[in-house]
Parts: sequence; structure tokens; C-alpha cells
Amino acid sequence: MSTRQQVELRPLRRWVIVVCAVLVVVLTAAVLVWLLLEAGADPGRRMEAIKTGFTVGLAGGGSVVLFLAVRRQWHQEVIAVHTTRDADERRLTDLYVKATEHLGSPLAQVRVAGLYALERLAQEYHHQRQVVADVIAAYLRMPYHQAEDLEAEQELHVRRAAGKILTGNLRGPDPWQVTLDLSGATLVDFNARQCVFPGGLNCEGATFIGIARFTDARFAGVARFVDVSFRGTSRFTGVVFEDDALFDGVRSSDTRWFLGAKLTNLKAVLEIPGFHVAPDGTITPDAPAR
Repeated sequence: MSTRQQVELRPLRRWVIVVCAVLVVVLTAAVLVWLLLEAGADPGRRMEAIKTGFTVGLAGGGSVVLFLAVRRQWHQEVIAVHTTRDADERRLTDLYVKATEHLGSPLAQVRVAGLYALERLAQEYHHQRQVVADVIAAYLRMPYHQAEDLEAEQELHVRRAAGKILTGNLRGPDPWQVTLDLSGATLVDFNARQCVFPGGLNCEGATFIGIARFTDARFAGVARFVDVSFRGTSRFTGVVFEDDALFDGVRSSDTRWFLGAKLTNLKAVLEIPGFHVAPDGTITPDAPAR
């Protein structure tokens, strides 16, 4: 909200107008008396003095009128700004409600449409990006029971679309500045390649179905992958951790899992079974036991 939108115009009290009018009259009379005294008995000079006095009075009255006109215009502009803002907020609320209602539909295509409607809302209203990310993350955290039926297969497509929306907006020239909480979520083909996680990522207890790709991603906050289940291929090659990297309960026999990954903050905590941090910050697999 801009400063101009926050301006509140207080009502002008009547006594202020009365005082201004009295001051104009008093000033006019004082100037007129002073000019008449200076003019003396000369009729011509007295006439000029009267003209000048009333000119001063008209100027003072005009100043008051001009002030009231400017104030009236300002008041109308403030009302217009507030009206526009209220209309935008009502439109935002309507879009948000309709999109979230779609997420509760029994039809997969309607749920997908709701997800993309939320993404469009976040692109138009940047201050709503964290809210939209939280809603999509909450959907992914909802229980999912894998089964061999059409409904479960369709739900996989919905979750794949939800993950694509999140990761697609965490890379590129204008990435969302959001924090993601995907703890306990079920994620399908989660492609976070070259994504930037400004607030870190919490995937504690999450399940990754299919490919989980974090190649060349950057975690500016804590990366929490404690007790994560990878039911497919997972890659963290080239990842940069700028804060704690917590992978307790996650194991992989693939020594290339973190190939080229680095921990730039040597004061951060690295908890990856089978890996350690080299002096240069490179995440290196432990030497095999002899």
C-alpha cells in the first residue's frame, strides 16, 4: 500500500472557515483604514485607497476559496484511490475464493484449473505470492494413498502440475521470494533444477514419487530433508547450500548423489549420511570402511 493510499483526509471544521472569513474581513478593514489614513483628505488618493483595500480583501477571499477548491479536489482523489483499492481487494478475494474452491472439486481437471488460477493470481498480485505458495503446498501436504485406479492416477497428474507451478516460479528472471513448507507432502516428478529457495525448503517426512531433481539449485535458507522417502531417481548434483542441510534418515548408495554440491557457509550444519564437507566446502562422500 502506498503512502498516498494511506492518507486520511480529516473533516474540515466549520469554525476554521469562519475564522478564515473573519481574518479576511479584519485584514481588509485594517488595510483600508491604514490606506485611508495615508491618503489624507485628497479625494483621488482616498478613492485609490478604497480600491486597493477591496482588492486586498478580494485576494484574501480568493485565497480561501482556492484553498477550499484544492482541498475538495484532493478529497475526491483520495476517495477515488480508496474506491479503486477496495475494488481490487474485492476482485482479489473473489479470484482467491473461486480458485481454492476448485481445489476441492472431485474432478482432476477442475483442481488443475484451480492451481493455475492461483498461479495467475500470484503473477498479478505479487504480495500474494507467499499466500498462493502456502495454499499449493498445503494441497500437496494433504494425504495421498497410492492405488491402481483412475482416481489415484489423476491425482498424480494434479500433484505433478502443483509441483511444476512451484518450481517453475522459483527460477528465471523474477523468482518468487517465498518459503516453502512441504513437510509430509507427496510430490510427483519434482523438477527443481536451477531453482532458488530464498527461504529454504522444508520437506521433512515428504515422499518423492518418480524423478526428484534438484540439480544446480540454491538453498538460501535451511534445506530440511529429514526422513524423506525417494521412490525413484533423485539428484542433488551442483546444489549450493547457504545454510543447514539436514538429510537425517535419508540414505543413498550412489556416490554421485551430491556430485559438485557445496556448502558455502562453513558454520552451517551438514547432516547427510555418507557425506562430509571438505575444507573448500565441497560435499564429498565418506571413504569406504576398510
